[in-house]
Amino acid sequence: MTLRLSAIALASLTLVPMAAADDLRINGFMNITAGHLSTDDISQDGYDDGIKFDQDTLVGLQMAKQVNSSTSATVQLISRGSQNFDTQASWAYLTYAASDNTDVRAGRLRTPFFYYSDFLEVGYAYHWVTPPSLVYRLDALSSINGVDISQRFTLGSTDGLIQLYSGRYQDDLTFVGDQYNVELKRAGGLVFSLSHNSLSGRISYHQADLTMDINPLNAGPNGRALDNLAAAATLAGVGKDFVADNDTVKFYQASLSYDNGTSVLIAEWTKLDQTTAAILDDSALLVSAARRINAFTLHLTYAQAEDATESGTVGSIQQLAEYKETSVIAGVRYDYDSSTALKLDIQHHDEELVNGQAGDSGLLYNLGMSLVF
Repeated sequence: MTLRLSAIALASLTLVPMAAADDLRINGFMNITAGHLSTDDISQDGYDDGIKFDQDTLVGLQMAKQVNSSTSATVQLISRGSQNFDTQASWAYLTYAASDNTDVRAGRLRTPFFYYSDFLEVGYAYHWVTPPSLVYRLDALSSINGVDISQRFTLGSTDGLIQLYSGRYQDDLTFVGDQYNVELKRAGGLVFSLSHNSLSGRISYHQADLTMDINPLNAGPNGRALDNLAAAATLAGVGKDFVADNDTVKFYQASLSYDNGTSVLIAEWTKLDQTTAAILDDSALLVSAARRINAFTLHLTYAQAEDATESGTVGSIQQLAEYKETSVIAGVRYDYDSSTALKLDIQHHDEELVNGQAGDSGLLYNLGMSLVF
């Protein structure tokens, strides 16, 4: 279930409180993008061989109100072009400051899967038009209803953070082009990060019990991919392995970054591990380097993702849905004025395996403008 507000309701939220209280903080961000795929022989980030302007275009508004000395309320509303600009609440939580270094939050929270999770929609915060989707591939699960606790600490000149969260997710989820009903129960995770001068590191672990109806609510261009996979498994006598009913899903992440103000290096690795055979295990990584030269930032990124199949009959059926992909992204960012950046990315995407078959390669061109206000 997503929280939706009409344009009039959104306007009333943004205009009335501004004059009512000095301690209400309102910030906004916007990404305007255009993309073109050089060939329709590959599929990448929802683009095709025509120019699309809505796929990664979005506008967001974040409001934070200090209720009293220890409690605050935060709401982040986002309208996405890919969803016909319906407005949804990505964040809607209360924060209790238990101490100067300890916060407890409850409500709708950002799921802290990745290094950029907390500002994933704020394009101004990174050099790409959008982060590489081969690694940042769980955007549909980016918010969770639950509670978390964050503990900040300092060890000499090193700053650290420990975050522990628990919650539940239930909604419709688009997977390989089809829409399914998905529930994640007993979801939780732990994030640990350290930062020392220009260097920072982060590791995280996430786990949930997955229940998923393999009969799609709406079938996409792949033609009921999971349903067909399960049907083949049933014929082979291993159908029960392809049922997702309270099956444990684990997700691991690790990243290391360096930023001295001029040079930027970041490496991030993720791994998905689950007990159901209906969704394949996978691993992904990216390595990116960027160089700031006055108002320009030049960058180059390599990303890859590949599925892992099981052995025996189950693995033979999983190979019908196996993917292996790589991308090389070259781009430039131009901060032509304060709080505003113009970006151009050219991505060479190679589908080495698509549904177990040799794929094709092509170029994705992305032009975007990101701003914060």
